[in-house]
Amino acid sequence: MILAPKLSKGFFKNIKDEQIQQCGFDLTVKEIYKIDGEGQIDFTNEKRTLPRYEKIFDSEFDEKIKLNRGVYIIKVNEYIKIPKDVAAFVYPRSSLLRMGSTLYSAVHDPGYEGKPEYLLNVFNPITIYRYARICQIVFVKCEGVEKLYNGIYKGR
Repeated sequence: MILAPKLSKGFFKNIKDEQIQQCGFDLTVKEIYKIDGEGQIDFTNEKRTLPRYEKIFDSEFDEKIKLNRGVYIIKVNEYIKIPKDVAAFVYPRSSLLRMGSTLYSAVHDPGYEGKPEYLLNVFNPITIYRYARICQIVFVKCEGVEKLYNGIYKGR
């Protein structure tokens, strides 16, 4: 079951009424990074290493940025704290898709909290302005959850 915004607004530390949608909330761009180098992933996470990120945009200081074709990491402005009986899914805004770009996300597990990061794939050049609404988060009710998220990204 999708939780209506009136039931999930409390999962945020800093959400504005203008970000409320019918089934979720628009998330806004805080920072944009260019990916530099190679990452590694394995079964146990013992060998996991992230590539370097080079910050190329910060909404606190920059008005806008033009992104050419490529992949980027987007860090959002909103701090989210997901309860033990809820998970979240993130989708690109339809305007982003119509401009020739999309956003990829993993599941936000019960117990996750922080300012999430997503992968932005730009197929057609796009200009992104300060605090642009880029994606929508939708919360769903979970039953029988036994383990909460406690990974390295918690609180980040």
